[in-house]
Amino acid sequence: MNKTLVMLALVIGIGLLAAIQPAGGWTVVSSGNYTNTANANVTTVGGNVTNMNFNSNISTNKWAGFWGNVSGKTVLSPGTAMFYTWTWTPTSGGDVCAVASPTGFNWAAIAITTATAINSVFGHGAATDNATNTLNDATCSVNVAGTSVTSTGNYTGGGTAFQTCAIQDGAATAKSDFAFCVNITGAGNLFNGQTGNYELLVPTNKTLGSTETYYFWLELR
Repeated sequence: MNKTLVMLALVIGIGLLAAIQPAGGWTVVSSGNYTNTANANVTTVGGNVTNMNFNSNISTNKWAGFWGNVSGKTVLSPGTAMFYTWTWTPTSGGDVCAVASPTGFNWAAIAITTATAINSVFGHGAATDNATNTLNDATCSVNVAGTSVTSTGNYTGGGTAFQTCAIQDGAATAKSDFAFCVNITGAGNLFNGQTGNYELLVPTNKTLGSTETYYFWLELR
């Protein structure tokens, strides 16, 4: 069966696919970031010495996540009217990929990348949450655009059923040279205890408050 790789341009969310062209629609269900709601406080008095231990979380500004469901069809069509359609289901498999550029990624020349390359291009440096300390799980395996990519130590994932593979297409000197892909599953365990078809981790600009637009590709098998 032929594989169809299609691009959809969006900041967040994935919808129905058509052919090798930007998708016509997608749905953003929800989006949010971690924020501390409590403020540690203690009442004291002059002359008093207090032993205090602190425990807190801080939101990363170097990574973002996407998760949800995927649907689509294989179609025979001259454009909008459908001559014939075949239903695709997530159990058939496929992958979701994200690139921080609308053009430039060469799907015919993909290979596994390195955390060092990602740190350099995305400006993550030696921070606690850089790519070196993030893309460090056991293995990575995806089949994208007819190429099987497998490596050890260059990926991570947010849930037990999903692992993000970081790949490149050549020199790896620009954001457009990197793609972040994950295999589609029928009903995988998401980070929040729910089930879904994909969960994907992507690097972002290191500057707090800066935005990063990702362009999404789907391959349905």
